[in-house]
Amino acid sequence: MFYLTEKIEDIVKARMYARQQLIEGWDQGVIDNGCILIIGVGALGCEIAKDFALMGLGKLILVDLDTIETSNLSRQMLFRVGDEGRPKAEVAAERLKEMNPYLKVDFYFEKLQKLPISVYEESDVVIAALDNFNARLDLNKICLRLKKPMVEGGTVGFEGHVQIIIPEGSGLSYKNKKREIDNLVDARLWEITEMEYPEYFKAQRKIEELEEDIEQIREEKINPLIRRFRKEIELVFDWKYAPEVLDQTPCYRCLVPIPPADDKLVAACTLKGLPRNRNHCVIKAEVNFEKKYGHRPDLNLNDEVLKLKEIAQEELEKLRERVFNENIPIEERSSLTKEETEEWKKNIEDTFGADYKFEEMENILGNKIAAIQTVSSVISSIESQEALKLLFRVNGRNIGDPMDPPYVNYNGVYGQFDHLTIIKNNDCLACGEIEGEENVHIVVPFDANVGYIFEAMKLSEHKLDPELWMITSPMTKEIYWNPYMPSMKDPNIKLTSLKIKNNDIITLSPLGKALVESEIKKYNVIITFM
Repeated sequence: MFYLTEKIEDIVKARMYARQQLIEGWDQGVIDNGCILIIGVGALGCEIAKDFALMGLGKLILVDLDTIETSNLSRQMLFRVGDEGRPKAEVAAERLKEMNPYLKVDFYFEKLQKLPISVYEESDVVIAALDNFNARLDLNKICLRLKKPMVEGGTVGFEGHVQIIIPEGSGLSYKNKKREIDNLVDARLWEITEMEYPEYFKAQRKIEELEEDIEQIREEKINPLIRRFRKEIELVFDWKYAPEVLDQTPCYRCLVPIPPADDKLVAACTLKGLPRNRNHCVIKAEVNFEKKYGHRPDLNLNDEVLKLKEIAQEELEKLRERVFNENIPIEERSSLTKEETEEWKKNIEDTFGADYKFEEMENILGNKIAAIQTVSSVISSIESQEALKLLFRVNGRNIGDPMDPPYVNYNGVYGQFDHLTIIKNNDCLACGEIEGEENVHIVVPFDANVGYIFEAMKLSEHKLDPELWMITSPMTKEIYWNPYMPSMKDPNIKLTSLKIKNNDIITLSPLGKALVESEIKKYNVIITFM
C-alpha cells in the first residue's frame, strides 16, 4: 500500500505556484509568510490584491472607507452587480478567498488614520491605491515614522504614475554606489567654469571639432579631471553622500510640498456666491435640492438624480444668461442681429459645456476622477511588481532591484513610459530637516473675513481653536489676529481690507496651551479668492 508523506494541501500549492518557482531567485516561502497592506480597494487596489492572492501571499490586509457604487463595476473586477452599497474591503476579502482559499485576509472599513498601529507594523510593504491627496500625505507620514517601504500609484484618464518610497533607516538596500558616484562626478563637472579649468573646456571644444581624436583627447585632458573628482568623492562618499542618496528615496511629500485646496472649500465658497462654472452649478443645485425636499439627494436613486439634474440645469441656464448680460451692455443688445445673438449664446454654451447628462451629477458631487480599466491595469501591475521586489528585499532576498529612478509616469495615449529623476527635498515637511511646519492651501469667498480662515482650516481637516492661534503676515510681520489683544480679535474684518491679495501667504502660530500641545508650530497658508 502506498502512503502519502506530504499533505494534500502542500501538493496542491506546489502545483499552483510551480511556474513562479522557475524565476531566478524565487523563494515561495517569502510569499507564504509575507504580509501586504493595501490602502484603497478601488480600481488599483482590486487589481493589486488579485495579483498577490494569485501569487500565494500569506496575508493581505485591505483598508477602505467606501462602499461599492454602480460606476465601480466597470473597473473594479472584484465587485459584481448586486454588491452596490456594501463595503469595498469586505466584499474584496470574500472574492479573494474564493480565488485562493489558502489566503488570510483582514479587512477594515475604517480611515487609515484610525487603524491600530499594529496593522502597519505587521505588514512588510504598504501599497497606496488612493484617490485623495490628504490621505496619501497621512499615509506617507505614517510609513516614514514606522520606516515601512511604500508603493504609491494613481491614474487620471489615460495617464498614471507609480512611486516607490523607501524611508531612511528602513534597512533596505537601494541604489548603486558606483552609479551614484558617477552622478556626483557629472554634477561637479556641470558646476565648473572655464576660468577654473580652461584646459577641460578647450578639450571639450576639440572633441566636438575633431571626432577622430576623441579618445586621445579624452585620455589626456578629460579623464584626468574625472579621475581626480572620482577619487575625491570616493574618499568622502560613505560619510558625506551615502546617508543622503543610498537606501532611501524621496517621500511622497517631497513631490507635493503644497497640497491642493480641499474640494469641500470650493463647495463652501460656491454656496456663498454665484456659480461661475458647470461644477459650481451642480454643487449649488444640491443645496437647492435639500431646501426643496428636506434632504440631500441620494445619488443611488434614479428619480432623485433626475430631479437634481433638473435643478442643476436651471442653475446652468442662469449662468449662461448672466455671462451674456455681463458681456453685452443693455444698450447694445437691441442692435444685435438674430444670428449675432445666437453666435454669442453658442460661444457661451461651448465655454460652459452642453446641457447636463445624468452621470455628471455623481461625477461632480463625488469629485470623481476620469478613469478607465486599461490604464488601471497598467499602473496596478507596476505597483504589484515593485511591491513584490520590496517584499523579497525586506526578507533578505533579491529578485531584482526596485526601480531607479523611483518614479515612473505613463501616458496611455502614446504608450509611453517616462522614468523621472526625483530628488529628496531637504525642506520637505515629512522627511526633510524642517520639523513642526505644515503648508495648507485654502480657497475663500471674495468677501471672506478673518473668522472664515479658521472655518476653512477646519474644512481642510486642521481644526484650530481661534483663542489659541495668531495670524500674521510672514513678509511684513503685521498681525491680523491675536486672541490676547482685543483690538486684534475682530473675526468680521474682511481679508481684502487687510490688503490680503489672491495667493498671498499668511502664517498661523500657536499660543499658550496650543504651543505645548500642537505638533505643528507653524502653518504656512496660501489664500486663493474665489
